[in-house]
Amino acid sequence: MRDASRERIYVVGLGASTCLGPDMDTTWRALVAGRSGIRRHESLGRDAYLQDVAGLVETLEPDGGTGDRNVARLSARFILLALKSAREAWADAGLMKEGSPASPAVDPGRVAIAVGSAFGGVDFLEAQQARMKRRNDLSVSPFLVPGLLINQAAGQVAQNLHLHGPSVAPSNACATGGHAIILGAMALRAGDADLALCGASESAFTPAIVNGFATMKALFQGKPGDRAEADPSQASRPFSVDRDGFVMSEGAAMLALATGSAVERLGLEPRAELLGYAMNTDGYHIAMPHQDRIVECLRLALAKAGLEPTAIDYYNAHGTSTALNDRVETASVKEVFGDHARKLPISSIKGALGHGLGAAAAIEAAVCVRALSERCIPPTINHRPDPELDLDYVPGESRPAELKIAASASFGFGGTNNVLILGRP
Repeated sequence: MRDASRERIYVVGLGASTCLGPDMDTTWRALVAGRSGIRRHESLGRDAYLQDVAGLVETLEPDGGTGDRNVARLSARFILLALKSAREAWADAGLMKEGSPASPAVDPGRVAIAVGSAFGGVDFLEAQQARMKRRNDLSVSPFLVPGLLINQAAGQVAQNLHLHGPSVAPSNACATGGHAIILGAMALRAGDADLALCGASESAFTPAIVNGFATMKALFQGKPGDRAEADPSQASRPFSVDRDGFVMSEGAAMLALATGSAVERLGLEPRAELLGYAMNTDGYHIAMPHQDRIVECLRLALAKAGLEPTAIDYYNAHGTSTALNDRVETASVKEVFGDHARKLPISSIKGALGHGLGAAAAIEAAVCVRALSERCIPPTINHRPDPELDLDYVPGESRPAELKIAASASFGFGGTNNVLILGRP
């Protein structure tokens, strides 16, 4: 019997839906072209929202592209986004066969599902509360409670693709997507599954949540005279001297993972190898990051991958565009990577995509896989140098690079951290 704990873990499929495009390819092409998906939205009227600059997914079918009319009744966008990207990742792996959701060679009981979200179906709740008030009627949709539950995205993915392995639904704030990928990998290493469909989805545009981020001064403020006043696409500017808070967005991304033996048996194409990962907790503050714990998480991921800091060719930053995060993250990179930090390309795709909250880490992991395979580093757009932040943030334009190993880091409210290390297979 194979020792599953020694199995190599590969990424064999990708899917994403973001404000830059409805799929992974469109999102990637827009990123490397330096485009932004952020703009003002009439749907976020200033009579109800303190900020109307955001990244919304423009094209989303009411059934998430499933062709199942029952899915539309759930109505929560995070479920629809999760389904769309999960189906894309499954098909990208070559596991979606015509007339069947899975290849006959796949044992559905050996496929793990790890799909998370930070907020779940809060948009569905908001719509139903408005309906109650408008109609002066206390009744709500019978689908409201299922549509609110964070685990419903994982459940709908399993139902739609006929998968029956272990299922989890992590909710770890802005680190959720990375935690989901790690939990999927753990299921493979534990021998509980041969394949895993992992990622996260988010759509939390309700007045209470947008305004809550705004009043705690985490969200882009948009002061008079700000450069985003004339061009909203410049509102998110990680590591920039005039960074002024994150820009909220929605989206989803999924990775299909497989053990080395499953890759061989099913004839799958590895896109990247998951070389190492780490999770830890600050135990410090509800919102502020803790440099020592971030440093520990980065070092633990490197150690588990069996790599020296100099082996990392690209660091995909959490890079939120808040004053504190970008400063702490830069200091953490300097501490962990030492002299190599000066040579290490670092970029934050949140300049183009905004902050997808629970989905952000999954989107960034998918982008790292593409960066490795395409040998190209996506840029940090809207960047203006900050004398205190003096590393190479790949400003403005994408950069060809012979990448072999990339690290992607995510840090969430409540002090929840993770780091993924991915290598070109």
